[in-house]
Amino acid sequence: MDSLIKLYQQRLGLQDATFSRIDHEEGIVATVYQVILPSGKKRILKVCQKPVDYFNEIYFLKNLVNLPVPRVFQELPPENEINGAILMEHYSGNLLQKEDFTHSLIYEIGRQLACIHQHNATGYGDLTRSNELEVDPLQYFAIKFEEVFHECNVHLPKQLSDKCYQYYSAYQHLLRAVDGPCFTHRDFRHGNLIVKDNKLQGIIDWSAARGGFAEEDFCPIEHGEWQISSEDKNAFLNGYSSVRPVPNYKSIMPLLRLCRALNVIGFTLKNGSWNGKNEKIYSFNYDFIKAFPIK
Repeated sequence: MDSLIKLYQQRLGLQDATFSRIDHEEGIVATVYQVILPSGKKRILKVCQKPVDYFNEIYFLKNLVNLPVPRVFQELPPENEINGAILMEHYSGNLLQKEDFTHSLIYEIGRQLACIHQHNATGYGDLTRSNELEVDPLQYFAIKFEEVFHECNVHLPKQLSDKCYQYYSAYQHLLRAVDGPCFTHRDFRHGNLIVKDNKLQGIIDWSAARGGFAEEDFCPIEHGEWQISSEDKNAFLNGYSSVRPVPNYKSIMPLLRLCRALNVIGFTLKNGSWNGKNEKIYSFNYDFIKAFPIK
């Protein structure tokens, strides 16, 4: 066991607990351990690579206690060279897979997304930094788009990057009519949903969550990451509409998908995984940009 885990054991009073690292393809921005206490009870220890991830995770877990999100048992804020860590509830079950899809399960997942969006936010952006929130959704989106665009700009052929930026410039005005600000998960997909026996157990990984607009959380399902049938998608939307109206997201979805594709490409470039372990998602998003704009 590495020395850092021994440090977390000591800081959290878990010297007698057993730690085992959870490795899966979804875990790319944090280090996660299953912790087994002497009593046999299980916990999850999430070690956040960035302070902003830690503070966002804590904020949303504590403000969504009425939803199926993990309870926080202990907190270890980041300090000096030590990454922040959260000891939280362990859910039995597995990450959602396509073979798990049933109308009732997908309906419930859609309903829970609507419940998240029912939480109003005071502005757009990082809710742990209330003095930096944006009141204009265009400015909020522009900050993110400019960041991911410049991460990819040197890598992409000039013709491709010019096409992306021209589309953004031409259609960003559509964001004036978005549904927000509200709580948004911003990575609402299979790898962050735990299910068991056809029931949703928990929604995990809140480090990317922000005050945003509801349409953002429909992007993964529209971007093809769910590989969902039209019947199951209807069940998802029906579950959502049982709580609140489904946003009219069709007009801005190409722009949201473009930003998501650039974000994934930029991330894989930064960590050097674009031609390695994340080559599949890199290629999917690169091919999407090459074929953009979609009809």
